[in-house]
Amino acid sequence: MGGFKKPFFIMCISHSAPVVILPFIFAHHRICGGLEGRSTECDVVKILQPYSVIPFPKLLRVSTFFGAFYLVSDYFWFAAFKNLTVEAGAAILNSIPLFVYCLSICVLHEKASARKLCGVLTAFTGVLLVVMFQGGSNPENLVDSSMVAGLMMLVAAATSAVFEVSLAFTVGDDMQDISTLLVYSGLCGVVAIPLWIIGTVFFSYSPFPSLCEPIGLPDTADGMLVLGVAVVMFVINFVCLTISICWTSPLETSVGFMFSIPLSGLVDTVMHHTSFSWECIIGSVLVIIGFLLVEWRSLKSISRR
Repeated sequence: MGGFKKPFFIMCISHSAPVVILPFIFAHHRICGGLEGRSTECDVVKILQPYSVIPFPKLLRVSTFFGAFYLVSDYFWFAAFKNLTVEAGAAILNSIPLFVYCLSICVLHEKASARKLCGVLTAFTGVLLVVMFQGGSNPENLVDSSMVAGLMMLVAAATSAVFEVSLAFTVGDDMQDISTLLVYSGLCGVVAIPLWIIGTVFFSYSPFPSLCEPIGLPDTADGMLVLGVAVVMFVINFVCLTISICWTSPLETSVGFMFSIPLSGLVDTVMHHTSFSWECIIGSVLVIIGFLLVEWRSLKSISRR
C-alpha cells in the first residue's frame, strides 16, 4: 500500500467488517425461518435471539465491551508496522502466551504444568529473538528495533492477554455453538463503527504530529486491492480467533497464533525480499517447538485415534 500509513483507519475498517455477518443472518431468518421469519419485521432482538444460546441483552453487553477492548488492543499492533518488519509486527501481538498462562492460572484456575510453562517460555524466547534481531545482528540495529518493538510488545501483549482470558472467563461454556459466535462477531463489528467515527475526528485534528491521520483512502488501485484483501483476512481471523478461544483455551489459541511469525517471515522473504539473521530463524524454530510442547498431550490423543 506504499505510503498509506494510517493504522487507525486500517484497524477500524477491519474491525467494522464483521458487521457483514449480520445481513446473512437476517437473510437466513427470512428464508429459512418459516412463517415466523417472514412475519417478523425489523425487530433485531427477535431475529437474532434464536441464533444465540446467550440472552441477547447479555450478548450485546459482552460484544460491546470486548469489541471495544479488542479494538484498542489492536491499535498498538497496527501502529507498530510504521517501524517494524512484518515478522516482528506479528511477534508483537503473538508474544502473549506468557501473560495468558499467568492470567489463566489466576483467573480460570488452570492447573499449572511444567511442560506448558516450558513450552510458553520456549516460544517466548523465540519471539524475543525475532523482535530483537529483526534488523540483523548489527548492535546498532538491535538497539533501535528493541526500543520500539519492546514497548509495543508489552502493551499489545498485555491487553491481548487480558482480552482472551476475560472473554473465556465471561462466557464460560455458554458460547460453544457456531451461530452464537457469528452473532457475537457481527455485533463487535457494529460496536467498532461509532468508535471509528469518534477516533477519526480525534486523529484528524490531533495536536500530536505522530498521531495525526488525515482522512482518505489509498490513492492507487493496488492499494485498494490490498486494503480489501486485508479486511477479508481480518474477518476470517476474528471469527476463527473467537471460535478458538471458546472451543479450546486462551493459552492454546495464543501459542497457536505464534505460527504467524514464521509464516510472516516467509511472506517477508518472498514478497519483500527481506533477509533475516540466523537469530530470527532460530527464533521461528523455537516458536514451533514451544507450540508442540504446549499441545503435546492433544497431539498424542489425536494420534491414538
